[in-house]
Amino acid sequence: MAEFTTVGLEEVEKAFLRMEEAAVTAVPKMLKAGADVLVEAQRAEALAMGLNETGGFVKSIKATAVKGNDTEKYVDVYPQGRAKHGNDRKGDKSNVRNATIGFVAEYGTSSQQARPYMTVANEKAHEKVIDAELEVWEREQGK
Repeated sequence: MAEFTTVGLEEVEKAFLRMEEAAVTAVPKMLKAGADVLVEAQRAEALAMGLNETGGFVKSIKATAVKGNDTEKYVDVYPQGRAKHGNDRKGDKSNVRNATIGFVAEYGTSSQQARPYMTVANEKAHEKVIDAELEVWEREQGK
């Protein structure tokens, strides 16, 4: 029967474990850095497309906290909270969600042309988000 021996495999295993531990701490920081870039890009694009009637909508574009479990983490970036007005056209006096305002702006209606601020901003900021996340990764890895 053949015999198989290794030398130094324990060191390789330890190195992989150190990389895993570093990733667990780095990933939330990376997501936060990328989300910060994306928030600014979406706010700028919303302003450029004229979505600043009251100013509250643009300020409402924020990132959520890091969510997920041990194997998957994510951050959502979208307009949060409620506007200070309802849909007066329909007699609704309740405060409308900023996410609803953003959805209508993004996709439009039969009487309102779409202003896809989020899609355009996400495409424009794609490389900057990756760069911000990569910078955090390299800093956390000590490179």
